[in-house]
Amino acid sequence: MTNERRNTPDATSALPRAARLLIAAVAFCLAGWLAWASLRVGVSRFAAEHALRTRAPAEAELAARLAPSDPDAHFALAWLLSNAGDAEGARRAYERALELRPRDHVLWLELGQLLERVGDTEGALRALGRAAELAPHYARPRWQLGHALLRAGRTEAAFAELRRAAEADPSLYPNLLQAVWHASGKDASALVRVAAPRTTGETLAVVGFLVKAGTAAEGLRLLRERGAALTPEARRALVADLIAAEEFRAAYEVWSEGRGAGADFADGGFEAGARTDAEGFGWRFARDTQAVRFSLDSDAPREGARSLKVEYAGASEPSAHAVSQLLAVEPGARYRLTFSARSGELVTGGPPFVEVVSASKAGGSLASAPPLPRATDGWRDFSLEFDAPQSGAVRVVLRREPCASAPCPAFGSLWLDAFELRRLG
Repeated sequence: MTNERRNTPDATSALPRAARLLIAAVAFCLAGWLAWASLRVGVSRFAAEHALRTRAPAEAELAARLAPSDPDAHFALAWLLSNAGDAEGARRAYERALELRPRDHVLWLELGQLLERVGDTEGALRALGRAAELAPHYARPRWQLGHALLRAGRTEAAFAELRRAAEADPSLYPNLLQAVWHASGKDASALVRVAAPRTTGETLAVVGFLVKAGTAAEGLRLLRERGAALTPEARRALVADLIAAEEFRAAYEVWSEGRGAGADFADGGFEAGARTDAEGFGWRFARDTQAVRFSLDSDAPREGARSLKVEYAGASEPSAHAVSQLLAVEPGARYRLTFSARSGELVTGGPPFVEVVSASKAGGSLASAPPLPRATDGWRDFSLEFDAPQSGAVRVVLRREPCASAPCPAFGSLWLDAFELRRLG
């Protein structure tokens, strides 16, 4: 009896062994299932990526079937179907992807853009609005929503979204100005209100935009109201924009920092160093320094401490402005220009002379002095009168008369000094 009990399997010891076998079987099946699922997901991801690279919707559909719970596979399918023109299929794929990942703002954004393309304005606005809610600090959802609102005719709501987008991404600020300008019917006051510049950089962007748009007065008024401090670079850029827009009086106001009314030379006696002023109302000098050279000469100036020496040393374009200065004048007023010059050993078929031309794009000569002779016995004083053009600005230039044939070289030196402009009457 004792031996029989010893040889009979103990039920309590057999149960754990069965349980272990069951657990092992379950674990094996689970591992197999997980491996299969992982393989399906891996194959699905590979197929989806390959489909995007090759623009193959069929491969994207295979990826979605292999991993029906993978939102990325449905996203890839939706994107490809949308590009292929299957808007309804793309919509279903986007919606399936959103069921799996409802807080993905990119999915809502893409769905909204698709819905707007197919004419579902309200659906598009809901989707784009949801994208903006999910990513409140991102610029793109609000930018897309703003433009969709514009197209839907909801202007004020659109402006608010576009402004928030520009706050999130300052690089969008110039685009905001363009959008508001056209949507408001080119209303300068609406542009200023919506753009609501908060920094000096934004203020200057609005001012520059208004100047280029032909409403310089509004831009300068904003500049004065904001009291924005202009850096030298910003001042030069604004002056250049105003001159390009032929807003010469305003350009002079900015260039001179509010000093005086213009209508006279800046450094007419070349005492301040004759610095080149490429954007403003100072002296400008030709950059072709191989054929024409400039220097300040203290040897026997007409007045003051020095004069400008111009040396010709080869062929140069006669019509080019070797020396010039832009001056703001009163439209229609009569002016007298006086200056002094002397020359020495000038050899050329196209002698130099001083001319007053209109600063507008149309240009046109207003008055000119006689050409300088080959050599002068000391300084000679010149005077010429002209009526100021309606553009409100003139250029006083030194150039040469054309030669009978090209090229047209010039050799020798001349000196200029004591430029002065006076209004008559």
